[in-house]
Amino acid sequence: MRRFFQRRKQQTVFQGSSGSGKDSVRVIPLGGTGNVTKNMFVYEYRYDGKLRDILLVDCGIGFPDPDMYGVDLVIPDVRYLENKRNAIRGLVFTHGHDDHIAGIPYVYHKLGSIPMWATTLTAAFANIKLNEIHIRERVKAVSFDTTLRIGPFTVSFVRVTHSVPDAANLIIQTPIGMFYHGSDFKFDFDPLDGKKSELEKITAAGKRGVLCLLTDSLGSERPGFTPSEQAVGDTLEKELRLSTGKFLFTTQSSNISRIQLAIELGLKYHRQIAFLGRSIDQNVEEAVKLGYMKFPREALIGDRDLKRIPANKQFLVVAGSQGQSDSALTRIANDTHRFVHLEESDTVVFSADPIPGHENDVGSLIDQIYRKGARVSYSSIMEDLHVSGHGSQGDLMLMLSALGPRYVFPIGGTYRHTMQYRRLAQDIGYEKRDILIPEEGDVIEFRSDAPPRVAERIALENVMIDGLGIGDVGDIVLRDRQTIAKEGIVVVVVPIEQSSSRVVGGVDIISRGFVYMRQSGKLVDDAKRIVSASLKLRKGRMVDWQFARKQIEEELARFLKRETGRNPLIVPVLVEV
Repeated sequence: MRRFFQRRKQQTVFQGSSGSGKDSVRVIPLGGTGNVTKNMFVYEYRYDGKLRDILLVDCGIGFPDPDMYGVDLVIPDVRYLENKRNAIRGLVFTHGHDDHIAGIPYVYHKLGSIPMWATTLTAAFANIKLNEIHIRERVKAVSFDTTLRIGPFTVSFVRVTHSVPDAANLIIQTPIGMFYHGSDFKFDFDPLDGKKSELEKITAAGKRGVLCLLTDSLGSERPGFTPSEQAVGDTLEKELRLSTGKFLFTTQSSNISRIQLAIELGLKYHRQIAFLGRSIDQNVEEAVKLGYMKFPREALIGDRDLKRIPANKQFLVVAGSQGQSDSALTRIANDTHRFVHLEESDTVVFSADPIPGHENDVGSLIDQIYRKGARVSYSSIMEDLHVSGHGSQGDLMLMLSALGPRYVFPIGGTYRHTMQYRRLAQDIGYEKRDILIPEEGDVIEFRSDAPPRVAERIALENVMIDGLGIGDVGDIVLRDRQTIAKEGIVVVVVPIEQSSSRVVGGVDIISRGFVYMRQSGKLVDDAKRIVSASLKLRKGRMVDWQFARKQIEEELARFLKRETGRNPLIVPVLVEV
């Protein structure tokens, strides 16, 4: 890598630097470091140690780990900001992927009525999210030529190529110097929409002097440059030519350039187009309205009318590329969709790689489609069905060399990605001390007269969304769910007299996910005796239920562990009789 890139020695004085030593800027990742999703960054301006102003960048969702049973989404923990609402001057979004915009409906009310900005398509996608839960505030759309003055921060936009149009990096000028917020990008020199990365803006920023580059690092393990989106078209057309039945195409619903490419190919082969899934419908509608997508309306057909169209004339753009349980594609695979049923002649193409954590979901969905007899194509067995929106080593080092920042802060990847990025940066001349690898919750303070330091650490938790509940599934609830999933649950039913709270009968035991009761009679009978013995001295007397519950849990847990080696969740229940 050193042969092609080298660190440009920073000669420029950082613009805006006061040199007084009283100004400082703190950068606080509330998400997006050490993980790929849930991106949210706080830029704090302080003077003489006192907080003056806050700029927020992005507010995305994350996806639950496999052991977060029942959890739908994870959002950034914004408790740090709740007593600083008066200092928040605004929020800027970088691009329209859910891991950068979809958290805002859940946390907006905690931030106060703050202004929000984004480029046109990003703003439209973010406003869809706000609409869904009836938040009236709107993200204001701006052009790439816009310069925002947000308190002491001056923010300008740099167009970059990614897997969604209108993606932006941000140039953030502060009183102590310039920060370049380089979230998700690659250098696609032949993009589907013809709009290339604004490399001239990037190099101009480098000449002015960049104090710190926050940079996408997800592709740091891949050599070379990430291929152009154009590569997908040839592979997709080959699959389309082979299809003798329905053609189902799935990708991220925000990847409208690739959806446009797929539609054009479908029309080329004289197929009619149908959109299946709310996220696809909404995003395509907005993209068409804003001029980012174009196709003849007469080529569209509603899902209700598919039955009158021959299978080999159908091109279905379907939501569900990540194997979501409630998605249109999952319902089709499970034969529960009202209008679409898979046949052996059908073809299903996945033009997306699984988001980390969704690999099992996607694998299970592919298995189910195979069971229906349909042909399935996906990137593990076929090249160029999907190309990443994230830069590989060549892209990342081109950005780093063009900007020549004093400090580098890799973001948007797992820990291994950030460490690999560090190795690449060292290869082209950066010192290890100048490559910052903080954890989520580390508060990195920049001053004009001193190296960056961890000023403090704030405690962050996963805020989990479960159905309509926001944050009400905490560690204790999650731990109980994990125990039930791994060890099962044992419910101990104790009958008591309603008027006196006295035990009036024998206990009963119900097992779910622990043992099969019909085949474990002796174990169950012995467990009943253990519980009865713990209540024996209290039978006919008023029960101190808090004490009795704890005693039942402890004694029964010891017995079951000794007899089975397992630790089920034990739930004593009072039944008034």
